[in-house]
Amino acid sequence: MKRRRSRAGLEAQVEGAKSSRQKAIALFQLALFHDNNARESDAIPLYEKALKAGLDSAPKAKALAWLASSLYKTGEPKRAMTRIRQSRAIVTRTKDASLEKFLAGLDARIARSLAKQS
Repeated sequence: MKRRRSRAGLEAQVEGAKSSRQKAIALFQLALFHDNNARESDAIPLYEKALKAGLDSAPKAKALAWLASSLYKTGEPKRAMTRIRQSRAIVTRTKDASLEKFLAGLDARIARSLAKQS
């Protein structure tokens, strides 16, 4: 059975991280927690911090993709498109088909919403 993570537990992991890599992963997990609980505005700065702290390729591509999704949901489609392009550059190398599909769908949704605005 998978144990449900708590906000306090995830925040403690961020505080207790001994290396920048551990901190990046802990920040990413905390961002996901907020994102999965419809708190995209809380997740965005945590994704950004995780990216700055230095994620490896696969989690970096996912962080960029989910950051793009959160940006789109909070009304920042142009910033979201930039993050999609960055994620796609990594996904091309890592060959993550499910993430490629997610990015394609998100890209299409954002493109449609931008087209409606103009």
